[in-house]
Amino acid sequence: MESKYVEEDISENPGSSSDHGSNLEDFEDQTSTHTPFDGIEPVRGYELVSFDAMNVPPPVIQVDEIPSEVDGQHAISIVENDARITEELAQIALLAHLKQHCCYGQAAAKHMKVKRLDYIPAYHYELQTFTEKRETAWTFSAIKPNVYEEQSSLGFPPLPWDIDAVPSQPFKDEVRLIPIPNTSAIKACHRCRGTGGVTCRDCAGKGWYRCIHCHGDGWIADSGGHRERCFYCHHSKQGHGHQDCGKCNTKGKVNCATCEGQGQIRCFIQLSITWKVHTAEHIVDHLSLPQDLIRDVSGQVAFEEESAVLKPIRSSSNEDISKASSLIVTNHWNSLAVDQKVIKQRHQIRIVPLTKVVYEWKQREHHFVVYGYENQVFLKEYPQNCCWGCALM
Repeated sequence: MESKYVEEDISENPGSSSDHGSNLEDFEDQTSTHTPFDGIEPVRGYELVSFDAMNVPPPVIQVDEIPSEVDGQHAISIVENDARITEELAQIALLAHLKQHCCYGQAAAKHMKVKRLDYIPAYHYELQTFTEKRETAWTFSAIKPNVYEEQSSLGFPPLPWDIDAVPSQPFKDEVRLIPIPNTSAIKACHRCRGTGGVTCRDCAGKGWYRCIHCHGDGWIADSGGHRERCFYCHHSKQGHGHQDCGKCNTKGKVNCATCEGQGQIRCFIQLSITWKVHTAEHIVDHLSLPQDLIRDVSGQVAFEEESAVLKPIRSSSNEDISKASSLIVTNHWNSLAVDQKVIKQRHQIRIVPLTKVVYEWKQREHHFVVYGYENQVFLKEYPQNCCWGCALM
């Protein structure tokens, strides 16, 4: 018989947990000192599990699966596309940029004399590591009618990493909750002590509250001093001056929210699986642009690779990228593979075109940078600036 597991996908709300969470503060009632721990027998293989999430390290990986910082680098050759721009395109890009800002005049851009175009592209290296993390914790839920726990054919609970689960898609953050088979136990609700009801907070368990119109007197005086029975409470089952509590229907108790009035709850061990994308990057830019600008524009994807285990790349044409790749890949393995399982990795090198435009206007030299295939403009200073100290990006 094949084992089946009931799964709950909460990828739309990764921070959520079960119906009532796993915080002991949520389990306690002001009138009860009991906790869901009371009466729970230890479960084979999960003796140390509590209501606090406990990380379960993945099976030990082979040493030769971890890339070395020095040995085994992947030699690549980067071929760059020619993305140089002309003087005309540089002027068009600058004028389009100035139109978006009212404090800059356009005369300098229209009549500038371009002295030179320095093409100095930026290199953007990015590594993404897709990992899986598994945690276990006791939790509980109300007993649902006609809902039954799937049992393992083994007769005892499977270990956390023996439960099959795959992400909906690779390189996408996701959290999934799976009740572990053969770990559940039915017990009396700790909040209501098995009664199914708790004291109504609106009336403090009395079934009524003092009439707010006559202040409990049962009589109301009109402007002439004539007293008459209070219209709002004279039909109350609790007597004059009292109003029936509508929340508990005068019973003084309401259904316990923890067990939903059943008096019992199902305690079980829950497996929480977190798939997460960890990203690290390095940008080589000799024109000192803000990194966000380079990151947010398009460029040439000169190299990309995806594998279960990646080796650092080595490029003879760019030593900075080679060093960054070696450091980033090694750091990801050293920091992530300790308590998570590395499922897949991918990295790429983007070449973002940058052109420093040096121009002259009124016998003074200035410059700006055109970047990305979109021909965006980074303008740190401009000769026709009517707003003192304004810098435009």
